[in-house]
Amino acid sequence: MRIWLTGMTSNGNEEDLRELIDPIKDDFHGLIWTFHYPKDAGAEYLESVKGEGEIIYTKWCNRYSFSRNHCLFQGPMQVGDWFLIIDTLERLSPEFTKNLKGLCSDLDNQGIDGVYLYNKRFLFKLNEQTEFVNNPHEGILGCTKTIELSHQSFWKEEYQKNVRSERRNNPYHFIEHNFKYYFLPNTNHLFLGFESQRELVQKRYENRNKLIKEIYESGFDPFNIKSIEDCFSKYLTDDMKECINFDKFLNDWYRYKILDQRVGFIDKHDFSCFQKIKF
Repeated sequence: MRIWLTGMTSNGNEEDLRELIDPIKDDFHGLIWTFHYPKDAGAEYLESVKGEGEIIYTKWCNRYSFSRNHCLFQGPMQVGDWFLIIDTLERLSPEFTKNLKGLCSDLDNQGIDGVYLYNKRFLFKLNEQTEFVNNPHEGILGCTKTIELSHQSFWKEEYQKNVRSERRNNPYHFIEHNFKYYFLPNTNHLFLGFESQRELVQKRYENRNKLIKEIYESGFDPFNIKSIEDCFSKYLTDDMKECINFDKFLNDWYRYKILDQRVGFIDKHDFSCFQKIKF
């Protein structure tokens, strides 16, 4: 049984990669990491600590599950191996990872092949059906029996840390983040926070489809943020205005980026928390 640390990243993240990996790398057989071109010092660092693993290079194509699956299908991982999934802005305590081998053995004995942490994919055993799906919030297929790690008696909150808020100095980061995720191919970001409101979710996707069609027919690329920004700045149709005023993610971004507003923004997935634009 081998245990791999897996992730994906791009250039500009060397410091975070070192901070994440150095304290825990010896508790894994190696790293299997997807690195999006172009290479930089972060790629060199990953190569230096990959152990028995492999750093897999590819272009970023706006599909998170596609990049995650590189780790499963193009590296040295084999059926029966365990792999832990971590993001660049997350941290794990060595006090937890030093016991991973024993934990995986216990899971094997109980027939458990999937572990979630705070409802997020975390630790899995590879089988022939294992596959990442969805974009950008990935799920994973192929599990037969799973547990939630935070419900186990041995789990401590200090074992895991998220440093996103420490790295993101811009209080309006959520605006551009939501906008980017809104336009990802086959995005599932529009469900987030509205899981119980199916009718609203359906209307959001209908609105998105209408907007994407308008952007495309106006000669712009609806899956390229720079092209969308050019479209909204220079060629805004009445249908586009209607779409923007329907969805909070679009409305927030337009007021922030195009109108240069800095007040009236609330980081909530709540349609009552935005101001309609008077075009």
